[in-house]
Order: sequence, then structure tokens, then C-alpha cells
Amino acid sequence: MKKILYLMGIDWYWIKQRPQIIAEMLNKDYDVTVAYYKELFVKQSLRKNNDELEKSISISAIPYRDKNKIAYAIQKLLFHRIMKNVKQFDIVWISHPLLYRYLPPNYDGKVIYDCMDNHEALCNDKEICKTIKKTEQQLVKRADIVFASSTGLLKKVQNLGGQTKSILIRNGFIADHIYPPEPVRHEDKAKYKIGYFGTIAEWFDFDLLLKSLDNYPNLEYYLWGPISNTEVPKHQRIHWKGGIEHNKLWENVKEMDALIMPFKVNDIIRDVDPVKLYEYISMGKKVISVKYPEVSGFSTFTHFYKNEKEFYTCIDEVMKITDDTDYKLNEQLEFLKENSWDIRYNKIKQYI
Repeated sequence: MKKILYLMGIDWYWIKQRPQIIAEMLNKDYDVTVAYYKELFVKQSLRKNNDELEKSISISAIPYRDKNKIAYAIQKLLFHRIMKNVKQFDIVWISHPLLYRYLPPNYDGKVIYDCMDNHEALCNDKEICKTIKKTEQQLVKRADIVFASSTGLLKKVQNLGGQTKSILIRNGFIADHIYPPEPVRHEDKAKYKIGYFGTIAEWFDFDLLLKSLDNYPNLEYYLWGPISNTEVPKHQRIHWKGGIEHNKLWENVKEMDALIMPFKVNDIIRDVDPVKLYEYISMGKKVISVKYPEVSGFSTFTHFYKNEKEFYTCIDEVMKITDDTDYKLNEQLEFLKENSWDIRYNKIKQYI
């Protein structure tokens, strides 16, 4: 059985997403050891988000490690406890380019880079951006396989020198349960509830939500998820419910009339294949999303908007009183089957 060292750039207990999902699936077929950053000041409510793997190592995330030489040296020292024995692993899986700095140069095993974000765009510090750019180019050159989660990221890693070894592996859906689409009855509804779950960060378009609340007095927004680099506006019809365990999503959102992805399309979002749209569709809900090229594949199931006027049109459409659903059960099931994490993982395993 091949041994894999799986390096994660986020806390294992952060909101469940691509890194945790792939690690769990790899662990079924390989001897996987996960090494992940343990954020020193993470909210306790997130510590119960995901189950621990049998073999895992938490590495304290040193503040300013990517900016300060002393902090970086301390961080490198903390990684040494696993890197001193790195040659025992057949494969090192790297999920963030800056983690490549901790891999000893004499490691001669296979390296896989999973490029799931535009890391330069996520960075707000020019010096760190330079480090990311330089290190990612080195990583792509060294890697035996480069996976990319979107067409935009695939083009990026190909341009960095990974033309012959880069493969598109989009995000997917875990088929724990699928809820059939049902029409929403709201002839006498005093409130119309639209929900969101996921990370709430600086790309969240609160301005648009606030404007819509002025136009629709019976509209309310419910938000679940951790907050990063932003603040939720104080408004009596915007309800932030905090973090939520992945297996409790449905019981919280089942009363929602629609689910939404209200993002500002910047360099970060432009390269995202959003997991949440797969999950929204699995819940049989009406879906509203900002439109950009990467989400065109969701068009059968989603009301798209590009501007404020189109956003109001989307709200009008999902609020219509009708006995029809936005999509049929067979369409939902076929789409989710074709885009399941099982399908994605089988492709990953073939390349490994």
C-alpha cells in the first residue's frame, strides 16, 4: 500500500471542503498521514466540524510565518518533526504552494500538487504574493502530477510549466443524501427565506443583499458559516447563525425557500468551481448565483445574475407561486451522479 503524506494549508476542522474530502477518500486506498495547520486562535465551535483521521499531525500555525524570517524559521522547525522522516512516503500531496518550502530538497519520491485556488489573488501582501508566485512555479516544475479545480486554474498551472502533467479535477458532491426538488408554497407567506452556507469573506456581496431588503419587505437572509476578513451587517432581516457541522446542514436549511451564492466576481471567485452549488442542487432548492464562466455548467438548475437589475429578476422568479419545480428529479440525480466525488476520486486514483 502506497504511503502518502498529505499537507494541508488549512486547519482540518475548518469548514469541510476539497482538502478534507480528498484526504478522507485517499485514506480508503492508501496509507495516508495528514499534516495540517492548527490555527492557534480558531473558534472552539469549529473544532468539532470534521472527524479526525487515524494518522494525522497538527502543526501550530505561526503568525507572520510567510512574512517574517524568524517566524518562518520557527514554522520550518515545527514541520521538521515529520519532514525528517519524509523519505518513508511514496507520495507527498501538497494543497498550498507555500507548503512546498518545507519539503526537503533531497526528497526523491513523487509529488502531487492540488491547485484549488488562485493563491496570489487571495493574498493581500505584495511580498507574500511574490513568494507565492515564485514557490508555485517551483512546485509545478517539481510535481509529477498537478491537479486543478477549474479551467482558469488549469490554464494558470499550464502557463507555469505544467502543460503535460496538469489535469482538470473539478470539485464534486458527496452523495450522503439527495432531497428531491419540491415547489415552494408561499401564497400566504409573511416571510420569504433565502439561505447561504459556507465561508463568509470579503468577496461576499452584502451591498447587494442590503439593497434587495429595501425592495422586498418580506425577504430574509439566513447565513451559516465562519467569517473571515469581513463583517456581517447589522440588519434585522440578515441572520448570521454561526458555524455549522456539515452533517447538520439539511436540518438547518430545509426551511429555506431558496439558496444563494452572492459573490463579487473578482480574481479569486473567477477561478472557483463552487462546491456549494453542487450541495445546493442536492437539496432540491431553488438556487440563485452570480454568473461567471466557471458556473455555466449549473445553468439547468440555477437562476443567474450579472448585475443588480438581474438579481431582482432572479428573486422575482424564485418567488413566483407555481406548482412546478425549477428542475426535475431525474435531471438532479443524473447531474449529481456525473459530478460526484466518487467520480472525481476514481479519476485521481487512475493518475496516481
